[in-house]
Amino acid sequence: MASGEVRYEEVVHHLPPSESTPLLGDSSSQALVSPTRDGWLSELWLLLRYSLPLIATYLLQYSWCVIVTFISGHLSADDLAAASVAMTTMNIVGFAAFEGMATALDTLCAQAYGSGSLTGVGLHVQRMLILMAFAAVPIGAIWAASPWILSLAVKQHHLAVMAGTFLRVSIIGMPGYASFEALKRFLQAQGSFKAAMCILVVCTPLNALLSWFFAFKMGMGLAGAALGTAITNNLRPTLLLLYIVSPAGRWSHKCWGGFSQAALSFSKMGPMIKLSIAGSAVNLAEWAAFEIVAFSTSYLSTRHLAAQSVLTTISVVSWHIPFSVSVGISTRIGHLIGAGLLDTARRAAILYGCIFALIGCFDGLVIFSLRHHLPYFFSDDPTVCDMAIKTLLAVSVFQVIDAFICFTNGMLRGLGRQSVAACVVLVVNYAAAVPLAIWLELGPSGLELNGVWIGIGSGMVIIAAVECCYMKFLRWQDCVDHVKLREG
Repeated sequence: MASGEVRYEEVVHHLPPSESTPLLGDSSSQALVSPTRDGWLSELWLLLRYSLPLIATYLLQYSWCVIVTFISGHLSADDLAAASVAMTTMNIVGFAAFEGMATALDTLCAQAYGSGSLTGVGLHVQRMLILMAFAAVPIGAIWAASPWILSLAVKQHHLAVMAGTFLRVSIIGMPGYASFEALKRFLQAQGSFKAAMCILVVCTPLNALLSWFFAFKMGMGLAGAALGTAITNNLRPTLLLLYIVSPAGRWSHKCWGGFSQAALSFSKMGPMIKLSIAGSAVNLAEWAAFEIVAFSTSYLSTRHLAAQSVLTTISVVSWHIPFSVSVGISTRIGHLIGAGLLDTARRAAILYGCIFALIGCFDGLVIFSLRHHLPYFFSDDPTVCDMAIKTLLAVSVFQVIDAFICFTNGMLRGLGRQSVAACVVLVVNYAAAVPLAIWLELGPSGLELNGVWIGIGSGMVIIAAVECCYMKFLRWQDCVDHVKLREG
């Protein structure tokens, strides 16, 4: 055990070892050990307490994309299409990797905290920041060369140049985006989800103001929107660090053992590298599937590409609700696995599955009921909006399965089995979902944008079924033993 770490029994007041012991020092949140009515309600309340600030955090964090889409949509159809290409590239070659790497901390930090290895939480975060710094070098190089690279994939050359300019400006904010993803896990593993939310409440309106100012008042257009986002990306981790070192964040220092040379030991980074690669592979496989079919819409027309950008933005905003809740269940399951409470974890999983199905139905109904209004928020082009409206029924149904995928992936992160999700998503998406989506979109069926969503959605049904079967037959005790071996 590393110096400064303490065993589970010494921090029992922070952890959920029994039905009568409060979780993370909150006597209102009891461990779910038996499926009694009060137990189910306690688990539901705990998930609600975790999820509400997380939903606000991730929606606010994604607001940069909504802001860029809004600004570009009110510049021109070409700007909206170029913004779609740029954000697509940023997601695939950049944000998907960084966010996927950070999901390793959802596993490692939560399990370390649950097992009583408190300073292990800070050590994992240090290692992740080092890995992200290495990853940022090739990602930045690709963004810098993006005007030439995108010209090979995008039919309209001027859109590739505009998108490439956007990406070059965005390099400024890359370090801030990556480090914020890692640093907020330091607090989330300890059961605190509000600090990051409060910082984003401050930064989001500033992002909108700066992006609007640079784009319209300074006449920078789409590049101005990128600059405003980049500045606020760097501000977010700065404010989070100030909170942690301030007296208000002193409570979190029990998980900080100081800067350690152990963080520089690559021989001990094996578990983190493995989980980071798997987490990034899951994100890349999912996001790239969308982006491949998004690029394919450019072969229909620029307006089809713009409409797909609007639909994707609406869907991703909706997706952030179940995804945010999935981060909460990753933390909760990680705590329970670290503490060895398998019965509690299994029973909680049943409740979570039902909740995510309800979330998906709710999101779908909201989108469908607002289908005649949402597209006009993002574009002034009536043709683009009409295309989007005709596709929103398929997008609404898609939300149900998308939410359930968030549940299965969140459970697998808590169990430390991201590699399983990566394999399933890669095989299903690229052997079935993407080819089907492109065939339905561009083939003789003539479904166009509806084909995109039907094809990808069909593949996700298979992914959810496979991942559920895997968790059903998985020996969860192996996950507990793996935590003991790593943190012991």
